[in-house]
Amino acid sequence: MKKSVRILAVLLVLLCALPAWAAVPAGELYGSLSYDWDRKEQEGELSSARTGFRLALEDELDDWGKLHFSAKGWLDWKGKDASVAVDQVWLRGYSGDFDYQIGRQLISWGTADGFNPTNYFARLSSSALLSGELGGEPVWAGRLEYYAPAWSATAVLIPVFAPQEVDELMAQMLVGADPMGEQVLAAIKNTKKPGLGNPEVALRLETQLAGFDVQASYFWGYEPLPGLEMVISEGGMGLEGTYRRQHFVGLALAGTLGSAGIWAEASYGGPAKFAAAEPDQERIPLSINGKYFQAVVGGDYTINVGNGLLVQAQYIYRGQGSLLAPYVAPKVTLGFPPVVEPGEIESAHYLYGRLAYEFSPDSSADLVVLYGTKEEAGILLPSYTHRLAQGLQLELSLLQPFGEEGDFDHFPTQARVALKYQF
Repeated sequence: MKKSVRILAVLLVLLCALPAWAAVPAGELYGSLSYDWDRKEQEGELSSARTGFRLALEDELDDWGKLHFSAKGWLDWKGKDASVAVDQVWLRGYSGDFDYQIGRQLISWGTADGFNPTNYFARLSSSALLSGELGGEPVWAGRLEYYAPAWSATAVLIPVFAPQEVDELMAQMLVGADPMGEQVLAAIKNTKKPGLGNPEVALRLETQLAGFDVQASYFWGYEPLPGLEMVISEGGMGLEGTYRRQHFVGLALAGTLGSAGIWAEASYGGPAKFAAAEPDQERIPLSINGKYFQAVVGGDYTINVGNGLLVQAQYIYRGQGSLLAPYVAPKVTLGFPPVVEPGEIESAHYLYGRLAYEFSPDSSADLVVLYGTKEEAGILLPSYTHRLAQGLQLELSLLQPFGEEGDFDHFPTQARVALKYQF
């Protein structure tokens, strides 16, 4: 804890005092308090008292292009935990009709709002749902873009695979939803990750067609979380994980119909099948073991009420199953011996809605709703932002699960107040 605080302080001082950068640092400082209620026990507690920062520096390097460096960190006084990390560090430039960007960067493909089947680089965790930061995390990559008069092409190379991190809430959900939850977490942690020599590659072609932006894409990489199998042999039973190669093809479009904006995305593909079982063992997949389809269709429209009420709606289809449960428990038929079969992975359907209204240049409100038709449950995320002074704003938000018990039941009711200073 003390070491993390010292690192945080030293990093802030060094970054703010760097004389070699001609640019003025930009970023934000924030403090927040979160209070959680348990819906079942009707008990609440202060769950987080956090301070943190984001800091970015950019500078033009003559013929080399633009250099960017950003860092982020936080200190949770309640949980006695801290983190300091590089956010993005990249070099961007151009040569003729080509643009390039090399380094740790945020790559966001697709046209939908947050739930993008063609954004193969995103890692959508439960924390992202809580924070509203649905763009994903930066990755180490090289990106090359070519611009022609009527179309463009983008190629992305990720030399080292970065798996999805299992955050605290996701871990709680895995443990609560599956009797083997602890074993699942251990199997994820112990699965060997692909190293150097196992790159990920993505290609995208983009053009305009009948006034719509159209994007066709291809991805060759790995699953963000390992595929898991239950292995039964004479020696007993255990879980084994494998990061499998997967291929996807995708199509995305966005445009307007009258005063409404619309978008649609779809992708098809999936991981390679698990290897065949040895003669003296039985292997039961807990992950999807074949190709699947996923899609998003949505739109937004500003209603002429007051300063304008933004209404947004999306339908989300996931052929790989639940948005919040990456693994399915096996089906067990009691007997002697008991019969263990793969669990059924059912397609999942979600409705996503958003209302946004600006009362004045200094105050605005937002409401996000995510509802799962299979779970018959979802979450409400109302928030209010008030700008107190230049660069200083107050944010109030609430996370409220609703509906039947299930995946969303693991979300606490959470009230949050945050003070941010942006510079």
